Amino acid sequence: MKIMKKTLALFLCAVMIFSVSAFAFAKDETTPVIVVSGMSSFPLYDGESGAKVYPASTKGIIKVVGKSVFPFSKSVLSGDWEYFAEKCFKNVFDGIFEVVSCDENGNSVHNIKAPSFPLSVNNYPEILENENDEDEQGIAKALAASLGGENVYYYNYDWRLDPFESAEGLHQYIENVKKEKNVQKVTLVPCSMGGVITNTYLYKHGSESIKKIVYCLVASKGIDLIGELFSKQLEITTDMLLERLFSFERGELFTQTLISVVQTQMELTPAVSSAIDKFVAAFLEKTNAKAYDELLSASFASMPGMWSFCPDEYYSAAKKEMEKNGMTKTFSDRIDDYHYNVQNNAEELMLKAKKSGTEIYVTASYGYVGFPVTKTAWEQSDCLIETKNESFGATCALYGENLGNDYKADGKVCGDKTHKHLSVDGIIDASTCLFPEQTWFIKYMKHVGFRNNTEASNLLLWLVSSEKELSVNDEDGYAQFSEFNNTTGKLKNLTGSEVKHSVYDEKSNVFSRLAEFWKNFFSLIVKLFDMARN
Repeated sequence: MKIMKKTLALFLCAVMIFSVSAFAFAKDETTPVIVVSGMSSFPLYDGESGAKVYPASTKGIIKVVGKSVFPFSKSVLSGDWEYFAEKCFKNVFDGIFEVVSCDENGNSVHNIKAPSFPLSVNNYPEILENENDEDEQGIAKALAASLGGENVYYYNYDWRLDPFESAEGLHQYIENVKKEKNVQKVTLVPCSMGGVITNTYLYKHGSESIKKIVYCLVASKGIDLIGELFSKQLEITTDMLLERLFSFERGELFTQTLISVVQTQMELTPAVSSAIDKFVAAFLEKTNAKAYDELLSASFASMPGMWSFCPDEYYSAAKKEMEKNGMTKTFSDRIDDYHYNVQNNAEELMLKAKKSGTEIYVTASYGYVGFPVTKTAWEQSDCLIETKNESFGATCALYGENLGNDYKADGKVCGDKTHKHLSVDGIIDASTCLFPEQTWFIKYMKHVGFRNNTEASNLLLWLVSSEKELSVNDEDGYAQFSEFNNTTGKLKNLTGSEVKHSVYDEKSNVFSRLAEFWKNFFSLIVKLFDMARN
């Protein structure tokens, strides 16, 4: 009997040990999610002192502006803008950009570090407790709230450097997460420049370790703005500046009303607008060369990471301009490696990943004027990246226009005539996207604007966490085209009742602007009365 008791006790101990061991080594059912950050999601720091070096501090900017006051004033009085360019642009570079510049081969001049987050985000209060609910940190917070902070990771990198370096860092990061969570695959959520790094990873390592990729307003196909800047194609007009302000401040009644007043005044006095445009054009003509040589080429154009944003249609012209300032073969080879092997093959890399079993989803935005320093500002965008680029091929009308009442969806990718890939506002044809069935468009959502605790972030969570493969035709999901309210955080499906701009051009029609002005003005008055009563 004693032997039987001992034997039974040993057996039960063995069962308990096995059960505990099995539990300890059991796989977590939740696939870990890695948010791949974009450019400047966190500041850059001095590698020795730990001091923040970029973006520049307010004190540093004020210092630079102070040094520019006298040259600017003198140039205004004399009309000699070349003097202003000579005295100021080098000063701006030295005071703000020199510390983060790269040498002739594309390596950092100084010992600069980007913050890293090797553990899951619940170990980093600077992410989860940050009051900012926007951008990549807001996305990480939203994912953590739904999936648990222990299942969400945040890959950050030095955006200035060669994308291949950052992609190798992502590879090691993925391997570490797989080992820590005892899983074979992870989900990637690349944001903005994160699309560049993700596609470089796919080129180098394939998609064997990737269950799902949800692209969030990414720059994988470049940014036309950067292409035009790097090829010295500057253009600034008053209507461009004002419309940028108007669209950017959408939902801010007071600001929009003031801008509408200025816009209306400019449209009623075209001579004033023309005089301003001529002045700006003359200023650019006198300063463009100096700005490129002493500021742009020495700062952003010295960074391999920034060249990843140059689309193919601008690339050759941009390189020719850079070569005038001395481009080494080493630097040229580095940026060519990304451009020709990754950016120009982005579609093939993504199709290959999908064919191998990786789920691919794409989100894009439209309804905004781009950064108002080149003519591409009139392309549909999310304020920064053009919609056609971040959607991998959508056909888009220019801002303030539509594709026309007689336009028919191209269907060169999706040829199914029963699928409705043309937005009801007549602005976007999604049938030409790389993945027309897996690409969602959110009108009026700013760049990487999936704010935490909004319906936009709920869409993202749906794409990340769904166990079944999704499409824009899912009845229980989200429509391919929706509109985001930046004030309430609500999404609504486009219904077809939205105004089409076949008659009224937002950029120039005086009557349209006056109507918008009075609408905003009376809305503002009502809002002020409500505030007074409360």
